[in-house]
Amino acid sequence: MHNLPLFIGSTLLLAITPGQDFIYVMIRSASQGTRVGFIAVAGLMIGVMLHTLAAATGVAAILLTSSYAFNAIKFIGAAYLIYLGIQAFRQKGNLKIKQRTDEASDLKIFKEGMLSSTFNPKLALFFMAFLPQFVSPNQDAFTQMLTLGIIFALLSLPILLAVALFSAKFGNLLTKNQAVSQSIGKVTGVVLIGLGIRLGFVSR
Repeated sequence: MHNLPLFIGSTLLLAITPGQDFIYVMIRSASQGTRVGFIAVAGLMIGVMLHTLAAATGVAAILLTSSYAFNAIKFIGAAYLIYLGIQAFRQKGNLKIKQRTDEASDLKIFKEGMLSSTFNPKLALFFMAFLPQFVSPNQDAFTQMLTLGIIFALLSLPILLAVALFSAKFGNLLTKNQAVSQSIGKVTGVVLIGLGIRLGFVSR
């Protein structure tokens, strides 16, 4: 619990960092309106919860096997967070997205969002790297991971909904501000690197 404020702050920052899901919502909303964007977000949230369940089950199984294995996962996860931080910090240029104008049914958009999130290997790796950094091996790992995943989804949801709303009204404006894009990347990079060092190697 003492790391919960750090988890919440990190999650909020990560949620506003343009990634695959962020850009997907922008594309759908800009081309087909707010309602379609909201449907896409609903699909993405299902994928996030599936990743949470997978990560929680995997970490819980590892912890039951060996506390050393769990610590190894935390070290590897910390290293991965540092790597992601370096990549985000070095990000240059504007957001580059290809506008799509194809019309699709609500069900298709929902499924597309869910599949986009579910089969995103980077998201799976991220959840296995990020969530365990806040888990205590002395308590039920599955419950802790599931709780953190739900918090992650609840914090990300309003931000993605806001992205959908803003994108529907202002189109590609978000993709043209290079200064904002680079600033977000650098701040996120610093936070991820700091998380990797503090939680992976210091907080025990």
